[in-house]
Order: sequence, then structure tokens, then C-alpha cells
Amino acid sequence: MLRQHSQFMLTLMILADAAAIGTAWLVSFWLRFAYLPVDPAKGVPAFDDKYLPMLPLVVLTHLIIFQRIRLYRPRRDDAIWHETRDILKAFCVAIGAIVLLDYAMPASNKISRSFLLTYAVVGTFFFALFRAIVRTVLQVMRRRGFNRRTAAIIGAGRNAQRVLHALRNNPWTGLDVLYFVDDFAPDQQLPRAPHGVPLRGPLADLRDIVEANPVDAVFVALSTEQGRETRDVLQALETTPADVRLVPELHPTYTLRSQISELDGVPIISLRHSPLHGSRAIVKQAFDLVVGAICLLIGALPMMLIACIIKLTSRGPVFYRQRRMGLDGAEFSMIKFRTMRVDAEHGSGPVWSRKHDDRRTTIGRFLRRTSLDELPNLFNVLAGQMSLVGPRPERPEFIARFKHEIPRYMLRHKIKAGMTGYAQIKGLRGDTSLKKRIQCDLYYIRNWSLWLDIRILLQTVFGVWFSRHET
Repeated sequence: MLRQHSQFMLTLMILADAAAIGTAWLVSFWLRFAYLPVDPAKGVPAFDDKYLPMLPLVVLTHLIIFQRIRLYRPRRDDAIWHETRDILKAFCVAIGAIVLLDYAMPASNKISRSFLLTYAVVGTFFFALFRAIVRTVLQVMRRRGFNRRTAAIIGAGRNAQRVLHALRNNPWTGLDVLYFVDDFAPDQQLPRAPHGVPLRGPLADLRDIVEANPVDAVFVALSTEQGRETRDVLQALETTPADVRLVPELHPTYTLRSQISELDGVPIISLRHSPLHGSRAIVKQAFDLVVGAICLLIGALPMMLIACIIKLTSRGPVFYRQRRMGLDGAEFSMIKFRTMRVDAEHGSGPVWSRKHDDRRTTIGRFLRRTSLDELPNLFNVLAGQMSLVGPRPERPEFIARFKHEIPRYMLRHKIKAGMTGYAQIKGLRGDTSLKKRIQCDLYYIRNWSLWLDIRILLQTVFGVWFSRHET
């Protein structure tokens, strides 16, 4: 963000990228023909015969694609991973373009396919590493006070102060907030300074304030109540060369991970964007399948033993199937070991489980206390209906009531239901506070990571399955 790079900095970055691409091309040639098998009939090609003449065209192709994918836009407000993701995307497109260029060449000038594969790996890694190093160096410099820029925040309420805290908590952005601009009481001779930042005003004088106190970036972070003034504020900022960013006030409790997209030029904010999409969804699904299969193999013998005990000690089937609601409200049949009498809900219909339930069988009480009755959930995991970790699935009959009684209850269905979850390791199992369980579920969804799944699984094994609490 901020004002565009100076012509000098932009030229320097383009030259550095060209040098990085050329170096990766040379290193790839060396690795391919010095360390990988070579066809004796063809031998090692001369670098200056085919590969060197094509290098300028390769560099130019990369730079054009990098420009089109906006790798040269300022990225102070982006994490390193975001830039790395764009680099991977740009390199994939560039390599595809090189393959097409190679096909257009005469047969005598075509380059080795194995070399292109080597360059695809080496070039992507080399360039991503180069950019990451440059980005890290710039961030360290900004933290130490170099290459910093100034910003102003329009508004001084909760939304504006959240922006201030976000910038202060991420000093690598290199942004220093100089002042807020907002309305204040007419009799307030010396406006208060929120968190040590001067407050200027009123909003009617915004144009003069920004011109008298120029900054590099302006964040428009008015409160919801001030929404009608947004148009006047944006018009007042039309004369400033500063980068202008609009920050709508969206309370975090009503959103998961908000995402801004564009459809035919129309900006759209998604309030309930699941954190598990793209590569994240693939990683979690692969983790569920691999670990779930391992757990099923390990648990096969204990599950067979439990099944025999259930069959010998009570009348009825070994497994109990129950309709539950999962991802995006889709219903599925969850499999558990039967822990209650066959006629447990006869006459009463669906009821909430409670401690010391007299409907439980003798073995059922033990299975509930140790959560071993949920081992057959592994079949649901392998079928893709559940995940190892996620909000525990609930019955549709209860959800029909809870979604009206408990705020934001349905947000928990933006991710697959799990065998265990963040709420369970916090002791919120069975007949416990639903509101606290929802808070834990939403915390998990907003902060999902593979490491968090692993930690929850480990804490489940050692903190839940081995507990003595009745559920």
C-alpha cells in the first residue's frame, strides 16, 4: 500500500528480479547437466548454443507476467506468505509461457524438457527465497525506524482504534499514525488524544487538515453511526495524493474470516468465509485421512473387544446411528457405539444427555466417561463426513431451537464437525454451557492451523479420554 514506489526503487527491483531469474537459469543448467543423468547419444548441450540466446526472452517473459500479477505493487500491509503465494502463481504462469515459446521455436533450437522441469523447481525456490529475504530485511529495517511512512485515521471510535492497534502490533508495516480526524464537542478546547495520538477535527475541515498535515496513507474507519458521512469524507480526500483505505466497522463476533473479492468491478465483502479453502482444505483433509486410517488400525482390536462386550451385556445392535448436522448444515448419519437401552427415547423423543443418565447400560457409562463410544466416528472421518478436530456435531432437532436462542450458533457449521474440538479440551463436554462451547468453536475456526489440530488431538488423548468425569 501507500504511494507507489519511486522510479528508482521500481527500476532497482526489476533489475534485481532479472538478475535472480538469470541466476536461476544458470544454476538450473548446471544442476541438470552436471548432476543428473544425460543421454550419451545427445551429450551435454552447449550453453551458448540454445540456452543463452533464449535467456533474454525468458527474463522478459517473467517480468511481464510479474507485472501483470502485480508483484511490483507496494506490499507493506501483506504478510510474507501472501507475496510468496503470488510468486508461486506467477512462476507457474511464466513457466507455462516458456513452454509455449519453446514449442514455437524451430526443432533445432528446442531446449530439454528435463531442464525445464529442473528450472521450474530451482527457479521457483530461488526467486521465492530471494524475495523473502528482501522482504524480511525491509521489515527489520522498518522495525528499527528506517523506511517508515506516515498515516492518518479518519474517525476516533472503536473501529479507528482497532486500526491503530493493528498497525502498532505489526511494526513491520512501517506505518506511523500521526493523528485521528473526527468530530468532537464544541466546548472541548483541547481534544483528548486516544492512545497518545492527537485528535484533530472537525470532519468538515478534513480537506484542510490533511493538506496542512500531509501523510502517506489515510484509513477511513468511521463508526457505523457515521456511515452517512463516508461519502463526504471520500470527496474531501480526492485532492490528497495519499493512499486511501476504507475500513468498514464489522464486529468480529458476527464474522469468521472476512474476505474482500471483486465481481465485475463490484467489491464484495464475505463475512462468513471459512478458513479452510484451497490448500488449507487439502492439508486438513489429507491429515484426517492419514491420521484417521492410522487411528482405525490401532483401534481395531479395542473396538472389536468393545463390540463383543456390548453384544454380550445388553440387547440390541452394537452401533448406534444418529442424524447430525455438519458442514454448511448438511445432515449425515454419525456412527457411535450404543451406550443406552434400545428404547431410550421411546415416548420422550430427542432429549439432551445428562449426567448419571439411568438410560445408560453398564458398559455405556464407562464408554461415555472415556469417550470410547465415539471411536466409530473414525468411519465418518474416512468417509469425509467429519474431521478429527472440529466443533462437535449436534442433532438437527436441537439445532432448530439453539439457532434462535444462541447468537451466532450457525457459524460453527462453516467447518466440518469433529470427533473432538477446542471446547472439549476446555472441559465443555456433555451438559455444560452452550454459549461457552460456541465461543470455543468460533475461536477454533478463526484461528485454525494444522498445529492447533495436533495439539487438540494430543490434549484429547491425555486430558479427555483418561479423565474420570461423567458426561
